[in-house]
Amino acid sequence: MNMVGAMGSTRRRLDEVIKLFRRRAGLTQQQAADLAGLSVAGLRDLEQGRVVAPRAGTLRRLASALELSAGEAEDLLRIGRSAPAPGQDLWVRVLGPLTIEVDGKEVDPGSARQRLLLGLLALSPNLPVSRDALIEAAWGEQPPPKVVELLQTNMSRLRRRLQSARSDAAQSKLLFATSGGYQLEVTEDQLDLLAFRKQAAQARRSMRDGDPLAAFTVFGESLSLWRGAPLADQPALRIHPSVVALSTDWQDVVIDYARVAEELGRHADVLPLLRQVVESDPLNEIAQARLMIALMGVGQQGRALSVFADLRKRLAEELGADPGPEVLDAHQRVLRQEVPQAAANDDAPVSAHRQLPPDIADFTGRDQELSVLHGLVSSALEGGPAAPIIAIEGMAGVGKTRLAVHLAHELQVRNNYYEQQLYVDLHGHANEPPAEPGPVLGSFLHLLGVRGDQIPPDVNDRAALYRDRLHDKRVLVLLDNAVSLDQVQPLLPAGSANLVLVTSRRSLALDGSHTIPLDVFAMSDAEALLVRILGRDRVHTDIAAARRVINLCGRLPLAVALVARRLQSRPAWKLGDLASRLEEAADRMGELAAGTRRVRAAFDLSYQALDPEARRVFKLLGLHPGEDFTAGSTAVLARIDAGTARGLLDHLVEEHLVIAVSGERYRLHDLLRDYARDLLTEESADDRREALSRILRWYLHAAGAARVFAPALRKRRPVLDDAPSAPLPEFAKDEDAFQWLEAERAALVAAVTVAHEQGFPQTAWQLSSVLRDYFDRIGDWDLWIRTGEVGLAAARGSGDHLGEASVLLDLSSAYGQLGDLDQAEEVVTRALELTRVIGDREQESWALSNLGIITAMREDWERALEHFNEALQYDDMQLVVFNNMGAVYQRLGRHSEAIACFRRALDLNSGESNNWIAAVWMHSLGESLVSIGQYQDAISVLEEACARHREGHAALPEAETLETLGNAYVAVGRSADARQCWEQALGILTELDHGHAGQLRARLKTDELSA
Repeated sequence: MNMVGAMGSTRRRLDEVIKLFRRRAGLTQQQAADLAGLSVAGLRDLEQGRVVAPRAGTLRRLASALELSAGEAEDLLRIGRSAPAPGQDLWVRVLGPLTIEVDGKEVDPGSARQRLLLGLLALSPNLPVSRDALIEAAWGEQPPPKVVELLQTNMSRLRRRLQSARSDAAQSKLLFATSGGYQLEVTEDQLDLLAFRKQAAQARRSMRDGDPLAAFTVFGESLSLWRGAPLADQPALRIHPSVVALSTDWQDVVIDYARVAEELGRHADVLPLLRQVVESDPLNEIAQARLMIALMGVGQQGRALSVFADLRKRLAEELGADPGPEVLDAHQRVLRQEVPQAAANDDAPVSAHRQLPPDIADFTGRDQELSVLHGLVSSALEGGPAAPIIAIEGMAGVGKTRLAVHLAHELQVRNNYYEQQLYVDLHGHANEPPAEPGPVLGSFLHLLGVRGDQIPPDVNDRAALYRDRLHDKRVLVLLDNAVSLDQVQPLLPAGSANLVLVTSRRSLALDGSHTIPLDVFAMSDAEALLVRILGRDRVHTDIAAARRVINLCGRLPLAVALVARRLQSRPAWKLGDLASRLEEAADRMGELAAGTRRVRAAFDLSYQALDPEARRVFKLLGLHPGEDFTAGSTAVLARIDAGTARGLLDHLVEEHLVIAVSGERYRLHDLLRDYARDLLTEESADDRREALSRILRWYLHAAGAARVFAPALRKRRPVLDDAPSAPLPEFAKDEDAFQWLEAERAALVAAVTVAHEQGFPQTAWQLSSVLRDYFDRIGDWDLWIRTGEVGLAAARGSGDHLGEASVLLDLSSAYGQLGDLDQAEEVVTRALELTRVIGDREQESWALSNLGIITAMREDWERALEHFNEALQYDDMQLVVFNNMGAVYQRLGRHSEAIACFRRALDLNSGESNNWIAAVWMHSLGESLVSIGQYQDAISVLEEACARHREGHAALPEAETLETLGNAYVAVGRSADARQCWEQALGILTELDHGHAGQLRARLKTDELSA
């Protein structure tokens, strides 16, 4: 058989054939051009398809230079003669998503309905399709009025689109009306379905004629036309009889392919296809029998027997039946090891070993990752002594295999890896044991033409022979679902022209590899996947609901695809219905499923591969409040030391079950957090509660240990009677404590809610009260109120009046800062009542002080002073109250009294050398000094206040002090310094989105500083 025939000439282009013949001859473009008497540029134009109808003499010289046989030379001339003129080369593909190409360029057939109509016509080529059948498929059982006119309009537009893409020379009619419908008129050179049928029939004739090698080659060509399920982008046609029948035809061809593969000992060639058949049709006994024989043929007897056991169980459970005779016969042959091994012979013609699984029909997005990957491949292939290795790593369900397979198919075209591609699923995360390198190497060597009796038994010898066979070839090797370095290392080729793609849920640390960590979808990619599966109209009708669904899936590609498939099979459901269902589900993981596929099953495989201690830590992380965590907090949760916790977290990162956010912080993907919480049912209720109590109390005591507040304010925090549950973080200075609070903010706020919801009310209100001064310092009063309301609900729910009074006092300060004086007065009045009922005089003094502040904010100055004087009877309140009284005297213009109060407050605070609250009082003192004209003293005090605010990260107080300092600078003629202060203040206020920013901006535009 000549080479062109082996490839199948139905759709083979001239440029492809010339390149393939030249590579077979082992010639460079320069060498081939010299031998044929052509210029290199001319040969390059031929190989790149820029010359579509070369002269016969040119092709004859090429045939001679490339040493073609007479039959091959005639085929080359025939292809050259039949090369289509521009605009004639139409190619419609329905064996996968619908595509139309003219001269190799894709043509858009129009709207979604026009695509569906064209797809339906292409399923019955050269046959009329009734008008009723087309209407039912496109408009459903209740079509709109005048649907016949709508059909005619769509068909007319479709016809114009098809014809406009073709030249005048190619205007033969493709789509025309019949008496009762429409018909698509195409040849096997124009429709992949017809090409598939023709090649399958040709292969079966070769089987009958006793030529298994010819049958094997043409079967492979026919199956290579398939890119996925027929019309995979048309969900409305998924169960159409023509689609179902075509899928059955594909299964039958795969089974025949497997029969001739057995005869030739080419079992490894058909394994991926047989696996696809049994995955789509698990009760197909003939396919299962063929799979058993193929597995045995590549030395995997154990897996072959597992296939039989699983099938027998499924038949009994689902049909109440026993395996049929073909399955039983295959089982006996496997037991007796009667399956023939590889029988490749040295004089077999070269043929393409296309082991790649079909490209993903609904592959969507990943443009950025694909761009990076193609760039890596291009760079790697420019030189280097070893085969480039690209490892794609990521969590379960993130789409590693889909991306790798899609990339491999793109590389097959872009980088000409079409002569050989080797693929193996290494079962790194599967219900069966991981694949051993020995049998995999045996399969690969079979594919590379090594006879069974020439394959050495030793793994190292097999690996050496494998590397030798690939040394001078351009072969793409895809190692899917790898589990370890030891598993992958023997499968790596040595030749620099080879390319290796590896996917794994683990970080394999392969020497010399380029690692691509694959993250979840970007929102745009997730939306595109929904559109691909559900259609644009259904998604864009309620894009907000679509985005809710995507976020509830954690943007995990597997989860998004499964819920989309689920919605696809339920036409009455809306995206909003699904979003609500996911939001309200007690078992969200259970909702993320379609058919037999579940997100939970993918996670199970990763979890089950962990050792017991790592499993325990992973489960307990489901209890951790907030999104991220540290080794320290994990150690508390699991009651282990921090070093052990760090090691276990790093291991979970390598397994892609935990995400490393930074050097010290980690987090769980949303769905993995749900999964971890589901797994907690494996622990006793007492153990779960004890672990949760440990982490909540630890956060409470750690926040209490963050000594960044003035002494008086520390006394306002609740007394923590019990001992901390674990060693607390140590803070050498205020800055360390503040940075810890900043880093743990989300966890601390979440801990308040978790404590309230899980029955730890005292911890909830105490933690919310501990955090009040931190919230005040950063100026996040909304968060302060939200957290305080949770603490208040916890205290009230447990009847804790002390806790209720404490949180009400906190909330009165927050409402006052927001300017909601009515709400502030209401809550502080209730707090004052409670403190008097329970006899807590210290809390009562705080309530009086807060009431004085609120009264002062209403500009009732004398009444405010009464409240402050009443609060002064408690010594511990003097520091705070003197400052507040100073502020009132300041507003009354009694600056001497104000200055005396501020200085008294600062004297009481003198033991605290570097706390931010003292800076607030310094600011107040500076304002009064400015008011009485003591500008130099004011500048000295205000400059120190600014420095303290800046060091303490107190943004809003710093801006206020900068503005006052600017006023003082203006008074002494330092206009440039004043402008600098105000510009800094404006920057802070703008970042805080504060209302005063506009006034300060306007002030900077005036002539006030022009002097």
